[in-house]
Amino acid sequence: MAKKQNRPTPPPQGSTAAALKPTPAMNLEKQVPMWTASFESASKIYQSTNNSLNINVDQQYLKALINAIPADKANEFGKWIQRFADVCKEIGRYQQNLEQEYSARWDTCNQKWQEAESKEREQAKLSQELADAQAEFSEQQEELQQQQTLQAKLQGELTKREREISARELNAEADFEQQNRKALEKLKQQHQDEKATFKTALAELQKQKYELELAIQKAQIELTAAEQERKRALDERDLQLEQSSVQLATEQAKFAKEKALLENARQALKQDKQTYKLDLDLGNEFTQQRIENDRQQIEFTLSVERQKIDAEWEDLRQAKENLDALVDEAMERERESHSIALDKLNAKLDDNWGKIDDLKDQLSSFRDLENALGSQTAEEFLQQLDNLKDQNRQLERQLNESDTAELQETNEFLRSRVSDLETELSQLRPQLLQAQTEAAHKRIAATELYSKEQENRLLTQHKNTLQVHIDDLESRISQLTDAHKTQTPFPAMSGMDTGKDFQATMELEDIPDLSTFAEELQHRIALAERVKLYYPIEDIRTLLGGLAMSQLHVFQGISGTGKTSLAKAFAKAMGGFCTDIAVQAGWRDRDDLLGHYNAFERKFYEKDCLQALYQAQTPRWSDTCNVILLDEMNLSRPEQYFSEFLSALEKNDRKERLISLAETALPNAPKGLKEGRQILVPSNVWFIGTANHDETTNELADKTYDRAHVMTLPKQDNRFKITKYDSASFSFTSLQRAFQQASQQHTPQVQELLKQLADHDITTQLAETFDLGWGNRFERQAKRFIPVMLACGATEGEALDHLLSTRVMRNGKVTGRYDVTAEDVGKLSDALQDFWSKTDLKGDPDKSLQLLETDRQRKERGG
Repeated sequence: MAKKQNRPTPPPQGSTAAALKPTPAMNLEKQVPMWTASFESASKIYQSTNNSLNINVDQQYLKALINAIPADKANEFGKWIQRFADVCKEIGRYQQNLEQEYSARWDTCNQKWQEAESKEREQAKLSQELADAQAEFSEQQEELQQQQTLQAKLQGELTKREREISARELNAEADFEQQNRKALEKLKQQHQDEKATFKTALAELQKQKYELELAIQKAQIELTAAEQERKRALDERDLQLEQSSVQLATEQAKFAKEKALLENARQALKQDKQTYKLDLDLGNEFTQQRIENDRQQIEFTLSVERQKIDAEWEDLRQAKENLDALVDEAMERERESHSIALDKLNAKLDDNWGKIDDLKDQLSSFRDLENALGSQTAEEFLQQLDNLKDQNRQLERQLNESDTAELQETNEFLRSRVSDLETELSQLRPQLLQAQTEAAHKRIAATELYSKEQENRLLTQHKNTLQVHIDDLESRISQLTDAHKTQTPFPAMSGMDTGKDFQATMELEDIPDLSTFAEELQHRIALAERVKLYYPIEDIRTLLGGLAMSQLHVFQGISGTGKTSLAKAFAKAMGGFCTDIAVQAGWRDRDDLLGHYNAFERKFYEKDCLQALYQAQTPRWSDTCNVILLDEMNLSRPEQYFSEFLSALEKNDRKERLISLAETALPNAPKGLKEGRQILVPSNVWFIGTANHDETTNELADKTYDRAHVMTLPKQDNRFKITKYDSASFSFTSLQRAFQQASQQHTPQVQELLKQLADHDITTQLAETFDLGWGNRFERQAKRFIPVMLACGATEGEALDHLLSTRVMRNGKVTGRYDVTAEDVGKLSDALQDFWSKTDLKGDPDKSLQLLETDRQRKERGG
């Protein structure tokens, strides 16, 4: 009805213009579908961000509302709705921009990921090229050794041939020896000439030395002259000294050049000898037949001549060597004498410079005195000083002769007046002090009275408020006490005692032989997480060996190598559970890991680690392989918050590995707790901690390292074809049985290996140089770790190398110490290689040798 009243009246008949003219309400009705679309678009955008905004628009209702608005207000309403619709459009455009930006960033991330993969492929390619280059270098080395061997053989043959040639050329050697004697005489003459030249140069240097000494004496005499004259003299001496040094250097260069000429001449003679030998060979080829025919006739004569020539040649060679020695000795003596003379000259020059500095200091003092006197001369200054002394004596005489009686009388009057004033002041001061004290006491009393009144009112208000709170707390305490009398202090653990998910058992599969299972586990771990994990088979074998050795594991390495992923993937692949615990930097004791008991509420606040320990003992999980992951375990010190676990895991009897949660038994405790207050650390739980090494973390102590199995994970860059297996849950009992079988099978072999290790020199070096021994713990861990590694397909050398690198050669034990030298580390490295060679272990101890080599290089650099 209201609709009909508000509908605009139709125009009168015959008014066509009025009928065609649209009204404001009609214009607004046309925009209703557009507004509806804008509002719905904004609603969808908000709903996509998990917000509950939903703008429902009823077009009919909106049109009715538009018709109900007066005509003069319709435009204003339309503008308001249009602004709201524009805002919704802006939200849509903003969402579209966000989606575009997200798409662009996603594309950028994909591109960077592709670039990273490309770089990794390039790095792998470079690594392969480096390995190929190393192999090629090894082949080249072998070829070089073969060539050296061949060269030595050829050299022997050449020596033999030279000996034969020498035998053939003896008949012509006399003429050659005569030429050598002439050349030697010529060399002697050249040496005498050079010696004379050297003496001349030495005399010239001595003359220059004398002139330099004269110049120094002259400079000492002229030190009292003007500063400019001294400076000029010093410059001249410096110039002369530089000229002398230049001349000396020139003479040394000339001497070296002459020595080089002598050497060249010697080489030329040697070359002439070789040329002569070649010519002789050519001649011998034509005369060999004739010499062979006459050989029987001249054999005796030739032998005599040969002995004579050998003797002469030996004398000549000794004379030549003696001559070279004499030349070298003379040159060395002259060089030393020149050096000594030059040192003496430098010492004298330094002394003269010191004297010059002393004179400069005296001159500076004289200049200061001259500046103080100004334009006065020293005589004027002394005269003025005498005049002042005379005036002083006259003034003293006048003072002694003056009449002081009147001054003394005035002084006595003033003193008596001061005494009277002081007496009057001493009488008035106590009165003033008493008045001030009384006034202060009155002010304090008034202030205290006002404060007490204010305090009394406040205490009354607080009393009433506290009484209300006390009544409320008494009521709440009584309610909580009544409620907790029937509640368990461990709600989560007690819930596991009755929960179907924890009490129901399931059928588990047995572990096959360890060699087959290691390969199967590698593929199961690869598909356990959302991303594929490519761990090499060597790491899987090492992991299984560590599981047999210890319940505590430490995975270390740079960020991104898959430390956390390996722990989680192992638990999933085995069909157990993994409890992820993020270690905090402020953890100090076991309460941070397990929780604490609130005696007032009679409730234990159970942390995830405590619940995981209890869960592993429930029927559902008691025979599965489970993991408690301590992520970033060295953000705080495990020796503090994990200390009770370290002690418990050392106990040989697994039933005694108990952690106390309270001092006394707690009422209504879960049935899995021992004596109502202790929880067992079950054997089917492994504690795996990840450790990064940077400025935010702590170094793990020996107490933790010695009890843990340590693995350093490299970057995953070895991909393989993954075989998919059906999901399975493996029995913890069957895994332990496989470990026990491997230990029984390979323990004698391991004992023999440990005996050889104990008898080797490496044990002596560790004891004497590094103060280290193997210990019972190392032997016990080796007898569990090495047999499992062998059963998984590894070698004795590979297993022992891992134990040595993580137990003995690690930082703080052998490496990283400052009380041993690089030589000690090198000797230990040699002993390790010798043990590997003598025991015929397969492969090399690469991990241990790398640690030792890195530490040795650090020590040689002085690090």
